[in-house]
Amino acid sequence: MSVAAHGDAAAAAANFIFPNDFHVHWSLMIVLYPYITGLVAGAFIVSSLYHVFHIKALKPVSRFSLLFALAFLICATWPLLNHLGRPERALSMMLTPNPSSAMAGFGYIYSAYFIVLLLEILFIFRPVVVALREQATGVMKAVYGVLAIGSDNVSDKALKLDHKIIAFLAAIGIPMACVLHGYVGFIFGGIKANPLWATPLMPLIFLLSACVSGIAGIILSYIVIMKFSGREIDVECVQTLIKFLWGFFILDFVFEMLEL
Repeated sequence: MSVAAHGDAAAAAANFIFPNDFHVHWSLMIVLYPYITGLVAGAFIVSSLYHVFHIKALKPVSRFSLLFALAFLICATWPLLNHLGRPERALSMMLTPNPSSAMAGFGYIYSAYFIVLLLEILFIFRPVVVALREQATGVMKAVYGVLAIGSDNVSDKALKLDHKIIAFLAAIGIPMACVLHGYVGFIFGGIKANPLWATPLMPLIFLLSACVSGIAGIILSYIVIMKFSGREIDVECVQTLIKFLWGFFILDFVFEMLEL
């Protein structure tokens, strides 16, 4: 083989993409997942600031932020399943988990947090569901009965009990939200091949970034919805959200600079 022919063959081999190298690892799908879970954690913390820490100014967005978190939590795993290529294999992580793997714990963390969030929403909207059940007939009446947790009691005593349950669920949901997003930072921080990621501060940076993105998402969506629905925007609520946004942003920036 001539030198020129050998060079052409080498160039062709260098440009060849093997089947197992066709997909770019840790692509946009992997990036979307921590961003979506960040929105979920941040939105849940906004709701907990009202239900647990009794910040009355956040009442207009207390229920909306839970629905915001649930909407993004439902689709949080879609990018990962799309990146996996064989979504059904994700069940293996639940059926045959590896106790020493941080990724193996994701399914259980996600499922537990989903249940807590769903229960809190059901208790918060129970009076509304009971009112809808009284007006419904047929199948929808049975559906509303299930969503009302089998109880149509909306007396003051029952609502006070609901409020205690909501506060309890919100209180245990805060550390669960921190674990849900913090463990993603733990996985990124454990990759020693990337010096910019290999830091014990990564879980904390991820968590603070989640608070920033979640609060910013709540502010934007709340203003847009109020504008399109023609309702008045609660200025005090927005100002309080902005104050918390600035606080979390400053902390996030400080820890990011400390890491650098």
